[in-house]
Amino acid sequence: MRNKTMTKVHGKNAVLFLDDAAGTCRNMTADLTNISLTRSKSLSETTTFGDGSAQREVDGIRDAGIDVSGIFNTTADVTAIVGMLDQMYSGSLWTRAQYLPAGSITGCPVYTASMALSNYAIAEPTDGVTTVQFSLQLASGSVVAACCV
Repeated sequence: MRNKTMTKVHGKNAVLFLDDAAGTCRNMTADLTNISLTRSKSLSETTTFGDGSAQREVDGIRDAGIDVSGIFNTTADVTAIVGMLDQMYSGSLWTRAQYLPAGSITGCPVYTASMALSNYAIAEPTDGVTTVQFSLQLASGSVVAACCV
């Protein structure tokens, strides 16, 4: 059996799509500088006296989050990241998020989930560019992994 290895990709190829309130899929990538997807699950211990020295665990509740950083863009519409975040924050919207770590390359992963905005911050350093940071948390269902076609 041959081991199939995935091609290495550069972070500049990453893409993040978010759906706006009207359900239109918006590419947020132009303003972003960092995207980090974290998936976790609790493991419940089920070790009994008869298990000897082996600890036993079963899958528990799953969670996921996306942490994002970017450049503060003053465009007032939802095509800019700040406009989209303001819309999500004020409306307490859940959004479909699609994260493509390798970009739109055939065969590379696409992670899709229903997400809610959990925090949103704007930082204005005296010696640099104004930035925006935000986090999305799994709102419903689970993260679906597929391949880009």
